[in-house]
Amino acid sequence: MDTQFLFAYGTLKSDQPEHSIHCVPPLSVEPAKALGSLWRLREGYPILQVDPEQAIVDASLDTKEDWMTALEFSHMHDPVASDQGYIEGELFEYPLEPGSLRKMDEWENFIPGVKSAYQRRVIWVKDSAGKDRIAWAYICYSPPNWAVLLNSNSWPE
Repeated sequence: MDTQFLFAYGTLKSDQPEHSIHCVPPLSVEPAKALGSLWRLREGYPILQVDPEQAIVDASLDTKEDWMTALEFSHMHDPVASDQGYIEGELFEYPLEPGSLRKMDEWENFIPGVKSAYQRRVIWVKDSAGKDRIAWAYICYSPPNWAVLLNSNSWPE
């Protein structure tokens, strides 16, 4: 079975109340971290800001094709160095099949091609062994001007 990964750093993490409501049960879960900055939206939710150079693929309507493109890229390129710190989270494994991320997309108010605070993109992450991996994440390149930068590498603070 082909699988894909999702990096969760906020309300989707397994210890959060929203996880059981808005996440499909993952095949596996492990600690992970991603380069970026953590911000709090006025609604109280966190959003991960990453450098655009850290992103590999933007989600389209064809998640499987997007994932395969990201895998090819990751085999030919190393992660881009950055001066941003690491944000703690979890790496969820899901089947690479249509609709496997739909429930999480709905929670994050993400629709491919539509502008919203959260965009699903494939980014570089480090797994629990420190190995560079790729994973989907709900992120932004530039937080809304009313967001507040958190002085923490994990959420909740």
